[in-house]
Amino acid sequence: MSRIKHIEFAGRNGPALEAFYSALFGWSIVRKETGPGFQYGDIRVEGEPTAGIRHEPEGKAEVVVYVEVDDLEGTVDKARVLGAKVRISPMQYGDLRFALIEDPEGNPIGITQQ
Repeated sequence: MSRIKHIEFAGRNGPALEAFYSALFGWSIVRKETGPGFQYGDIRVEGEPTAGIRHEPEGKAEVVVYVEVDDLEGTVDKARVLGAKVRISPMQYGDLRFALIEDPEGNPIGITQQ
């Protein structure tokens, strides 16, 4: 069975989102640069990463739930058949294999494979 693996808050002003969530919930947020011009804030609770804040200066605000599956490509293919739009095709990013789809209503869903 698939399980929720990660939650990500995205917005045009990542540092402001980091400050907001840190002040609101007392979360420790560790910022890292994961690529040229791509900043990411790891939300840590009791020292463990639990979620993230994605800086999207050209994008829009959204919350993305990532679900871990056994077969990334098969799940993306099935989602497409069921009416999903593929926003990011399956790819490798460091140690992570992931894809990003939009359900038939336009909600973003991240899919990861261990």
